[in-house]
Amino acid sequence: MSTAAPLILFGPAHLSSVLVIAAIGVVLPLLARRTLSIAGQYRVGLLIAALLIGQEGFHIWLLTNHYDQLLSSLLPLHLCGLSVLLTAWVLAARSYSAYEVVYFWAWGGTLQALVTPDLDRGFPDPAFIAFFLGHGLVIVGVLYATLVYRFRPRLASIFKSLGVLLLVVAVVAPINLWLGTNYLFLCSKPEQASLMDFLGPWPWYILSLAGLALVSSLIYYLPFLIGDLVAARSRTTRSLPPSSR
Repeated sequence: MSTAAPLILFGPAHLSSVLVIAAIGVVLPLLARRTLSIAGQYRVGLLIAALLIGQEGFHIWLLTNHYDQLLSSLLPLHLCGLSVLLTAWVLAARSYSAYEVVYFWAWGGTLQALVTPDLDRGFPDPAFIAFFLGHGLVIVGVLYATLVYRFRPRLASIFKSLGVLLLVVAVVAPINLWLGTNYLFLCSKPEQASLMDFLGPWPWYILSLAGLALVSSLIYYLPFLIGDLVAARSRTTRSLPPSSR
């Protein structure tokens, strides 16, 4: 068992990890776009997908063998665990349908988990490393699919993403009752401080999360909406005769 100090929220190790993830998430896709062939870009995507699957297996092995956690509590049924699998599929299969879903899950769920991690162990505990590696690879993978595969969400993607999430909730809720687990935090809030602390008691925070998911999805779609509006205005301006500009 590690004797690493507990995680300090927004401490040096936490902030450094987030900044490293952000740097890799931007620099790697830009380098791949500028220096690699399409085949090379896909090979890098496959590598990220393999790392996602590999770290998920390592994370489960680590927690069951060294931290005495039950396997039933480590199934990939939290939003971030599901995002790991979906992001790997996006990169390996170049699946736009999966991208439409995981784009909003990554920014609305995985990013929130990185900002307020449900983790009580700090660096260099293996659990700390596995947590930030897994969540960080989701962010890197989604940015890679956006910047290298040139995928982008549509307005309809918001409702597709939320619809799939509701379907997942309907499946996971009875699993929680059966196994006594708390996947998707449907039964109680995370033990560590999080945004849910401001959303009311159970079960009302679940309804608040649903509303927050819609609002945050609209916010994460906004850059694409603005880009579309700017491009449309530019096309309209170019189509006008010089005397009308």
